[in-house]
Amino acid sequence: MDQLARIVDDFGSNVICYGLRTDFRSCLFEGSRRLFEIADTIDEIKSTCTCGRKTIINARMDSNGDFVEEGQQVEIGGDDRYIAVCRKCWRNKRIEQSYRSVLPFRELE
Repeated sequence: MDQLARIVDDFGSNVICYGLRTDFRSCLFEGSRRLFEIADTIDEIKSTCTCGRKTIINARMDSNGDFVEEGQQVEIGGDDRYIAVCRKCWRNKRIEQSYRSVLPFRELE
């Protein structure tokens, strides 16, 4: 990342970087962290969660549509593996999943 800053400083060229700020666990990518530290400007591309709030988390999903909380930081996938959500929806879905894993499923009689 610092090499990109040198191109800007030494040659007067504009450098534009695109990428995700955080991983599926809401942790900064190492490269993103450094870009935030040295960027002259940051323009955020905003998207909206299904609830109407601004999305900030790219949640990874399993085949059942549940959010994945463990695994490699980088996994290639598209709309079948990731969904952009706001922090509140991400938190609520994780809480819901934890309740399901603790409480036994009982069929209605």
